[in-house]
Amino acid sequence: MQRSSETATRGWKIISRTIPDGQIGEILSTPGIFFEHGHYLYPVSDEKRQGNHLDAIFLIDPISGKDQCVQALVDDICRWLKKEAIDPDVIFAPAQAAVRTIVERLAARIGKRTAFWEYLPSGWFGDKLVSGEVRAGDRVLVFNGVSQQGRCVGERLPEFVESLGGQTVAAAVIAKGTAPGVAAAEKRFGSKLYATLQVDIRVQQPEGCSICQESGGTPTPWTDLRDKSGR
Repeated sequence: MQRSSETATRGWKIISRTIPDGQIGEILSTPGIFFEHGHYLYPVSDEKRQGNHLDAIFLIDPISGKDQCVQALVDDICRWLKKEAIDPDVIFAPAQAAVRTIVERLAARIGKRTAFWEYLPSGWFGDKLVSGEVRAGDRVLVFNGVSQQGRCVGERLPEFVESLGGQTVAAAVIAKGTAPGVAAAEKRFGSKLYATLQVDIRVQQPEGCSICQESGGTPTPWTDLRDKSGR
């Protein structure tokens, strides 16, 4: 099983050094989690916003449907929390069904509160809490299943936390991409950013997308992939 020091041959590399080979092997063998060498739209554009064009995409929806995989991820995040001496008051995450499955298991394991931010089916964040709360002075672990571009855990979720009076002390994702926003999040959090995997994803703006220029085709909405492979 390849680790982060080795060259990834399937578009990903394993970042966590503490998750057992058998468990990460089970996770990576889940069908419908990684789509590469393609042309994908994420989030889906709406009347106000344009989504980005990606040449690969990683989905956690199929993983969250496998109890043994969820447990393995929670166990590994707990090892990281202990190693880094991170003791949040609340875990703050988007209310995506697959993300909630993992966060609720993690919160029950470590005895912490949860708060979930509005998450739209298109992949965009909304503008309000849908459950739980972040209290003034709370130490917060922000969490997302996949950070394709990095801005979710590096900027957006911490901004929501701060607007509610909390303090972001750490961040965690199952998979992170390779866009500049990921590098910014890595710089911001250092060892206080957990990731199980890193996936090679090129993110481009629609108006300058090289894949559009090369192929002339339109990108596949990520929701099409999710609906075929997810829960």
